[in-house]
Amino acid sequence: MTILKCLELYQIFLESKHMATNTILAYMSDLDLFYRHCQKELDVKDFNVSCISPSLIKQFLLYSVKAKRTNRTISRNLTAIKEFFLFLEQQEILLDNPSRKIKSPKYSKKLPHFFTLEEISQLCNLPATETVEGIRDKAIIELLYSSGLRVSEILSIHYRDLDFTQKTVRVLGKGSKKRTIPVTDNALWWIKKYYQYVEAYQGKCLFLTTKNEPMNRAQLYYLLKKYISNISLKSGYSPHTIRHSFASHLLGNGANLYAIKEMLGHSSLGTTEIYTHINPQEIRDAFLQGHPRTGKIKI
Repeated sequence: MTILKCLELYQIFLESKHMATNTILAYMSDLDLFYRHCQKELDVKDFNVSCISPSLIKQFLLYSVKAKRTNRTISRNLTAIKEFFLFLEQQEILLDNPSRKIKSPKYSKKLPHFFTLEEISQLCNLPATETVEGIRDKAIIELLYSSGLRVSEILSIHYRDLDFTQKTVRVLGKGSKKRTIPVTDNALWWIKKYYQYVEAYQGKCLFLTTKNEPMNRAQLYYLLKKYISNISLKSGYSPHTIRHSFASHLLGNGANLYAIKEMLGHSSLGTTEIYTHINPQEIRDAFLQGHPRTGKIKI
C-alpha cells in the first residue's frame, strides 16, 4: 500500500479514537516531516510503505540532529513514527515493522517556570475591570489560576458547566476525558459578574470576543501573553505558566500529589511529579525541622 494512502488511513484511525484535534495535528505534522524526508531520499512522490527501512528512519534522525533539533523534538518525531508503524502492523498492512528496534534519544526534563505568589497577585489585578473586556479577562485569569486549567479547556467552558453550590467546574480535557475541579469563590464571583453582560449569548461558550463570538486559542493566548509581559520579561513564561504556578503553589502548601494529578488531568503521576522541584535550602530546612536527631549530640 502506498505511503500516502497509509497516512490517510492513519489519520482516520486517530480521529476515530476521539483524540484532541491539536494532538492529531501534531502527530500528522511529525509524520509529514518524515514522509518528505523519505520522498527526498527515495526520489519519488509516492511509494509503497514497505520501501521504508530501519536505515531510512535512522537517516531521518541523523538529519534531525544535523538540523539542530532538540532531543525532545526528535524523540517526539520518533514516537509519531513508531505509533504509525505499529498501526500498520496491527492492521496487517505491514508485516515487518522497521521502527521496532530503534531507540528514542534520551533527554532531560526541564523544570517548569512558575510565578511567585506576588507575581500571580499582580497578574490577577492587571485587567481594568471598568470594562466588560476587563471583567472577562479578570474572570479568565482567576479561573486559570483557581483550577489549573489548560488554555484549550477554558475555551470550551459553558456557564452550565459551573456549579456555584458545589463550587466546581466540569471540563473536557485531553483525550476527551471529563473531570470536575474545585473553583475558588473569587473566580466564581468574577465569572458571575461577567455573565451578566453575556447572558444573551448563553448558547455559545462562556468567554467571548468583543464581537460576542467564541474566542479561539490564538486570541486567548495573545490576550494572556499581553498581561504576562507586564509582570515578567523572562523567557519561557507563557499562559501555561499559570497552570504550572497553580500546581507548584498547591504542592508547596502541602496538597496531596495524587489530588493535584486529578485536578490537572494528568494520565500519569510521573507527569505531575515534575512539580516536586524544591531547592537545597528547602531540603535542609525540612531535614532540620523533621529529623528527630538533628541538633542533638549523643555520646
